[in-house]
Amino acid sequence: MLFDLKIITLFRYRQIRRFYYVVFSVLTLILPVSAGSYGGKNPTLHQIDSLWREMYGAPLHQGIVVFNKMSGGTTANISLDTLCIMRLTSDSNTATVKSLFYCRQWKGNSIWGVASGHRISHDGKKIAILNNTAVMVCDTNGTNQKVIKSVDLNIDQLSASWDDSANVRRLVYSTGPAIVRTVINEDNTAGKTDTLWNHEWGLDPPAGNNGRYTSPNKVGNFISFDIVTWLMLPVVVDLKTKTVINPTNGGDGCHVRMLYDGLGTVTYHESTHLTGTTIWRWPSTKLGTIPCPNGQKSNCTDCGNSAYYWCDTDTNYMIQTGDNEQSVSPGCYSKAFIRKGKTSASMLYLGDYFGFPALWVDPKPLESTGTSKDPISSGKASRAAVTFSSRILRLSGSSINNVILYNLNGAVIAKIAGNNSNFNYNNINNVNYSLSQLSTGAYLLVWSQGNKKCSQYFTISQQNK
Repeated sequence: MLFDLKIITLFRYRQIRRFYYVVFSVLTLILPVSAGSYGGKNPTLHQIDSLWREMYGAPLHQGIVVFNKMSGGTTANISLDTLCIMRLTSDSNTATVKSLFYCRQWKGNSIWGVASGHRISHDGKKIAILNNTAVMVCDTNGTNQKVIKSVDLNIDQLSASWDDSANVRRLVYSTGPAIVRTVINEDNTAGKTDTLWNHEWGLDPPAGNNGRYTSPNKVGNFISFDIVTWLMLPVVVDLKTKTVINPTNGGDGCHVRMLYDGLGTVTYHESTHLTGTTIWRWPSTKLGTIPCPNGQKSNCTDCGNSAYYWCDTDTNYMIQTGDNEQSVSPGCYSKAFIRKGKTSASMLYLGDYFGFPALWVDPKPLESTGTSKDPISSGKASRAAVTFSSRILRLSGSSINNVILYNLNGAVIAKIAGNNSNFNYNNINNVNYSLSQLSTGAYLLVWSQGNKKCSQYFTISQQNK
């Protein structure tokens, strides 16, 4: 790797009387910045490729960023809005950017500016796009553009959520008074729609009466969303029990997002975007905060933390953009950063004018340094790992399917096959099973991995049951 490609943006922050960005490279550069503007120089596409390789490590996985490329911050000329896709690696050791099509953002208002939302499907093949006019879907090459639902909510529709829970690709989004889920066919036409949550059911917290829903996320049995009243009220729902919790107890919690862990973990801004983002887990635990892009957790004087998305396929990564309140952080909201780790200072600066980006990481490692128009194929996947921790059996690896747990008499204890599942699993690469209810004795775990059949024996003793 060429040393001069490390100069710009894999950096750590520290706080002294004034704020400085300490950039780690062959030489350490200290760049002073003023409140309301991030002073880092936009990296080249070669530098982004190099920095992503260094950040992710080996084996390397492809990263994709989908965003609206526009100009001018909150004074943007929205006639310039364009949906774009950035691939962070290529054969020529450079990131690549492709403009897909004109896609106008919601005009917004004079305080917060324009708004849009983007989400990449779990398999990396589809993009969901939202503004205040329509919910749309297209392929990652920009083709097969389809309007799934016309909307006119007059609010910032900043998120939709892909739900593959029944091995069917479905999109979760808000219609205003309801959160619905629509089957997305292979040609991106809309199939059957069902309702996940409806204000008419009378189950919303009292502080959310007569509000509109925005930015829904669904992971497993949980959904999260904001109810727009005179503030943004975050709500988390257990769909199995219809239990509803407002983590802020009536307080503001803007831009609620759900982590793809199946545990009901969400993040949101409490009262202001100029502090660290609260991490909260069902039913009542605050786990900490995520710093603003400049590393501060309180009284953020530079950039703040406006939009952010967890990566659904690798929850160790998220993408953030600086605050977009012009009176506080002029020009910051469209400066995009990829963060590795929820609270770490490992950051990759992508550049400015990234309108509400979403990040996707291919679960399968790259065979080489190359990219393609479609998601990268995995080649030969290494055998999945079987581990045990806190009475949980965990099967981790790529392309896992048809998982069956037998006792030595041949009886099926649990399985994943088609829609029949007794396992708790987040995605096809991470399968968990509680051992607490098993008797002592020997068991056989069998699974498919690509075109291979794998198995492993294990025993449970009275001591570790």
